[in-house]
Amino acid sequence: MVSQAATRTRHVRDDGRGVRRRIREIGRRLTDLYGAPERERYAPLDELILSILSQNTSDANRDVAYARLRERFPTWEAVRTAPRRELEAAIRPAGLWRQKARVVRDILNTLHAEHGSLTLDHLAAMRDADALRYLTGFRGVGIKTAACVLCFSLGRPYMPVDTHVHRLARRLGLIPPDAEAEDAHEILNSVVPPAERFAFHIQLIRHGRQVCRARKPRCDECVVSDLCPKVGVAKGRRS
Repeated sequence: MVSQAATRTRHVRDDGRGVRRRIREIGRRLTDLYGAPERERYAPLDELILSILSQNTSDANRDVAYARLRERFPTWEAVRTAPRRELEAAIRPAGLWRQKARVVRDILNTLHAEHGSLTLDHLAAMRDADALRYLTGFRGVGIKTAACVLCFSLGRPYMPVDTHVHRLARRLGLIPPDAEAEDAHEILNSVVPPAERFAFHIQLIRHGRQVCRARKPRCDECVVSDLCPKVGVAKGRRS
């Protein structure tokens, strides 16, 4: 049986709008505007925990929380065995600190039990689908968080879909208007060429923060406005 996401992917690819050509043109214009993105790599476990801290908060808050965590606990083993309240206090700037501390601790305990060491280096030998399945097997790790590990740490041509990417992809008509986050991951990783996925992800985030905002998109300042059907954008919000 063909999945609903697969059917939607075919629709997006074959609907006559030249989706791949539009993606390349959108990417080119955004790169001209913002410059080519750089990829900063962390070890897989570092990237996973950094991505967990980034959930439902800003990059600035995530970075403060991560820096405080590494300063207070210089090794992941120290994090694993730290008193719960001390761990929560270290990551408090990221918000949802009790929940995130519990997720981080569970992951570290699981890795310790499975491997006797705190590492995710074994992901390098896995296929993308297997690595995603393994990572999302941890409580509190969704497809977007797992995709960040593949993209940013392992250098795989896999495109994470955060709230900015999801919103812009919908407005740009790259995914169906009702596509949920998991469907959006599958669709975009099918229609965006592998070599362009990392850059396209970064450029959509940049554009989502600066121009194509959630509440008041600045369509009159948008360099891809002529390529955008503005799906879901109310007329009164285009300035």
